[in-house]
Amino acid sequence: MRRRLWALLRRDLALLLLGGRRGGTMLPLLFFMAVAMLFPFAIGPDARLLARTGGGVIWVAALLAAILPLDRLIEPDLELGMFDQWALRGMSEEWIVAVRVIAHWLSFGPPLMLAALPAAALLGLDGPTLRTVELGLLAGTPGLAAV
Repeated sequence: MRRRLWALLRRDLALLLLGGRRGGTMLPLLFFMAVAMLFPFAIGPDARLLARTGGGVIWVAALLAAILPLDRLIEPDLELGMFDQWALRGMSEEWIVAVRVIAHWLSFGPPLMLAALPAAALLGLDGPTLRTVELGLLAGTPGLAAV
């Protein structure tokens, strides 16, 4: 069963990273960057206000970017009957969903943390705040993947 789960993880990562499922990794990242770029236009040119609210903006953008690909995680395989096939092979649905959550996080969590660097520069975050936001994203994006 372990080999089947690893094969499923590789398959899901390939589909998510290479864009096999309508947008892949780029769609959430582009959405994240669009939110980070448009927020300064909405709030105005006050650099102190942008720096003060920047961490929250990055978190809200991360949450919205994490929710974006959720409909593509399980629905296509449900429609194709893949869950029935996996059940016939003795694979637990809980393990399949756990592998899906891991693949979802690997496809959006680390790239989102990298995209947070230019977003932080756009919002004028200083070094300690950026470090706190990055550590928070490292700890929190696995939870966002499981939403």
